[in-house]
Order: sequence, then C-alpha cells, then structure tokens
Amino acid sequence: MTPEKLKQLIIETMDEVYKMSGRDKYDLKKKGYTDRQDAWLRRQMGLQYEKEVQRDITNLRQYNQTNNSTPQGQEMIKAFQNASGVTIAHGLGYISYAESDLGGEGDENRKSLKKWIDSYGSLNKNQLSTVAWTGSPEDLPSEFASYGNHEAITGGTGFLLKGYPVLVSHSSVSSQTLSSLPKELVDHQSESGIAKRGSFEQPIYSLDQMKYSNFRPGWAAEVILDNWSIIGCFITEELLNKSRENGTIASLVDDVDATGLPCHIFSKSGYVGKL
Repeated sequence: MTPEKLKQLIIETMDEVYKMSGRDKYDLKKKGYTDRQDAWLRRQMGLQYEKEVQRDITNLRQYNQTNNSTPQGQEMIKAFQNASGVTIAHGLGYISYAESDLGGEGDENRKSLKKWIDSYGSLNKNQLSTVAWTGSPEDLPSEFASYGNHEAITGGTGFLLKGYPVLVSHSSVSSQTLSSLPKELVDHQSESGIAKRGSFEQPIYSLDQMKYSNFRPGWAAEVILDNWSIIGCFITEELLNKSRENGTIASLVDDVDATGLPCHIFSKSGYVGKL
C-alpha cells in the first residue's frame, strides 16, 4: 500500500460515525453516564453522542493534516512506521477503565501471546492503543512505572509494534476499549476496521517534543496505532519470577517461543535484557 493510499484509508476510517440505537441510549442512562463530564467515559464505551464523535473526528483530521504537512510531523510518522528512534508497545496485561469500572468485557486471548497473535495478528486495520518511548527497547525510562498507562508494560506481557501513529499523546486519551464496544459498533466498522478516537489534552507533534518534554520526557502514555505489524514481544522480570515460584515458567517460555518473535524483558525499574 502506498503512503498516499494509506493516508486516505485512515482519513476515511476517521469519518466513520456510529449512531447510537435506542438501546444504546437506554444503557447510557441506566449507567448514569449522560452528563457533560462523562464524555470521556462514553468514548471508552464507544457510545458517544453524534456531536462528540464529530468533534473527535475534526480534531483527528486536523492533527493528522498537520503531521503530514510539516517536516517534524513527517519525521515522527516515519519513525513510528519503521520503529526507528521510537519503541511502541501494546500490553496484554493492561486492564482498561472500561473493563475494570464500566462493566466492559475482558478478553481471554490476552492471557497468551500466541493465542492473541492467532486471534488478532491479522487484524491490523483495527486500531490499537499503545504506549511508546523514544529510542530502542533498551531505552525504556527507568521512571516509567510512575508514568501514565505504565500498566501496559508492568501488566506482564505484550508486543512491540510498528505502524501509523493516528494520535500520539503525553497523557491517556481515553480511547475506545475494543473488547468493550457494543456489537453493533463493531459490525458497523467491520469492513474499514475499528477506529479509535481520543481527547486532545496533550498531543505530540514531533519526536523532539516527545523526547524533551518537561512532562514525562521521552514517554507517550497513549498512541493510537493503525496499519500495525508485530516486530517483537516482551515479558516482565516480575512475571518471570512469579512463574518460577508457582511452577509455570515452562509454559510461559513455551508461549513466548511459539510466537517466533524476539523477546525483551522489562521490569518496573526499566530494561533488563533479552530472553
């Protein structure tokens, strides 16, 4: 796919608007998420009012138009697409707010690296929420465990990726949790891929802005990634130690080996090494 065609596809996906059904609106009212201050909760559930969706679409379009038209934006896009100068991680052990507090459903496939690949590895048109840091995997900030969405790493296992950065942000953007979306919304976007949108409180427009920020330097607490591919996996030292204690180390290593991917070991204090 040419870069121009990819950009057009992503723009078209951004414009997908799902209109809530009567049942959707009833569910929102029943859960008490109808106030103005609940907009971020509605986004995570995938049940937004049309004006909210249109506002998110406008923000995303403007953000991507800016990044695609400036040298620093183009440099950042290229870095994410090639995983060069930046590391992107999607954690399987991370439990979103939509799952933990909003009654969303979890996903059993996240308990195994190989099962996740088998189930979702070819669905790269569905956008993923990831975290990212400048540099290589070895450059994981030693203070990251105090940063936003650090659970994507400390949750235990996950993947390293490359892809198109639809939105890069210093803070969480409260994007949709795919496993918690209503079936009607998933069906609505089945052809184009499930689009994620987010808030624009602290957007990042360049690698330098990401690297030299006074707020969590080198860290992006959420990156919405499209057209992604898996280039590696990771496990944490804490999970390895726990699996040794409870006698499941062999199955954990087998799961990693079954992916055929290079595997990095992280800990709460930073990078450890390779498995």
